[in-house]
Amino acid sequence: MVEELSKTSVLTISPGQSAVFVEKQLGEKTEIVVGAGAHIRHYRLHDGQDHMLSVRIEQGASYEVITLHRGNGNLMLSFDLAQENAFCRSDIVYVLHGKQESLIRSNVRHNADNTVSRQMVKGAVGGQAFAAFEGGVFIPYERKKIDGAQQHRALLLSPDAAVNAVPQLEIYADDVKCAHGSAIGSLNKDQLYYLRTRGIEEQEARHLLTQAFLDEVFDTIAEEDIREEFKQLAAEGLQNGV
Repeated sequence: MVEELSKTSVLTISPGQSAVFVEKQLGEKTEIVVGAGAHIRHYRLHDGQDHMLSVRIEQGASYEVITLHRGNGNLMLSFDLAQENAFCRSDIVYVLHGKQESLIRSNVRHNADNTVSRQMVKGAVGGQAFAAFEGGVFIPYERKKIDGAQQHRALLLSPDAAVNAVPQLEIYADDVKCAHGSAIGSLNKDQLYYLRTRGIEEQEARHLLTQAFLDEVFDTIAEEDIREEFKQLAAEGLQNGV
């Protein structure tokens, strides 16, 4: 069952609960506590205003969130893997065009042993828009059996678009497995040429390739209606960006 939330400021998930949440209207700040053994999937639309999300994940709980960010406004995300066997996946898609500007900052803290985090961030930026991504994964002293991964990928859809990415690992422990990386580039010219030779107009070809690039995140959404809606919202957010 999917529950739609609206401008929720505090959300406490009971131990052992399983739920799917959708948010399309965000307030200034949302605080979430995921109780022990709970399993949550959360889909969020960030569309213009500054917003902060803070999540605490307790023992044996899993929290998976996909955020679609489009337009102006800054987005701050903080995840605390607070107890053993906590799992967090926090994926982001951002689409900007025109003269839009945005900062996305994510901070994942492994504050307990045997915790796992995953993050994939994909962006498409056109016009004269500017996006900045700052991603941090922090592992304190004496933590053990930590597994963390963070990847950022962005497409520049025009010569005047710009993206600045700073993924960071801050590790003070030995028994860990962590990886991060970032890549920023333009659409593949060979792929564009292939589509053009098949009779597809350039604008449509650029749109198809951009959508396919972003769909790596959207295709992980298990609920078909939510998946298709978020794909459509992303396409609307691109507008003339491609």
